[in-house]
Amino acid sequence: MPRAYQEGTVNFYGFGFGVNSSTLIPRPETEQLVERTVVLAKKYLSDHPRILDIGTGSGVIAITLKKLLPNSTVEATDISLMALETARSNAKNNQVDIVFRNGSLFEPVKGKFDLIIANLPYVPAARWRFLESQVRNFEPKDAIVSGRDGLKLIKQFCEGVGPHLNQQGVIALEIDDTHGTRVQELLRKALPSYDCFTEKDLSGRVRFCFATARANQA
Repeated sequence: MPRAYQEGTVNFYGFGFGVNSSTLIPRPETEQLVERTVVLAKKYLSDHPRILDIGTGSGVIAITLKKLLPNSTVEATDISLMALETARSNAKNNQVDIVFRNGSLFEPVKGKFDLIIANLPYVPAARWRFLESQVRNFEPKDAIVSGRDGLKLIKQFCEGVGPHLNQQGVIALEIDDTHGTRVQELLRKALPSYDCFTEKDLSGRVRFCFATARANQA
């Protein structure tokens, strides 16, 4: 069993979080996603952004963003009631106010947001059996694998994001290192007035896809 599950806690971006078998153990790459997203938020958004975290799991992204952007309003969704229970506990322990909603992707969401972020499952089904045994035996498969090509949920995210994003918003996604071109295509189709770009993680692999309103680039 992974040490994080044995101890029931993990450090993420300097903050403490509870984790269990209903939630993923957060990775350093996701810390990098949050770090880069905060930079974009401070550059392009107001001092009081409305933030949405899709597929929040243990809540590490939503909670950390609220800690780093204290004037923001944050909502987070997840399809797993057990994961949301953990996320609510983590928010309470970190002394932040976040609205958690149960449902798939944008299903429980109303209104528009300035920043929409997601670390959705993105591993192709065929790759599952090649993952480390600690991952396969203990972490929730539904939070890792997303259809045959790994893009099932990201495709649905891109198809549904438009009505929930403000005109001058920001999108931040963690992705598989083979999906960069395809995810950019999906976002450009959904948001033709946005510029989409990828960035590499600390190991040099394409790991993130961002989108910002083209007017922001002027």
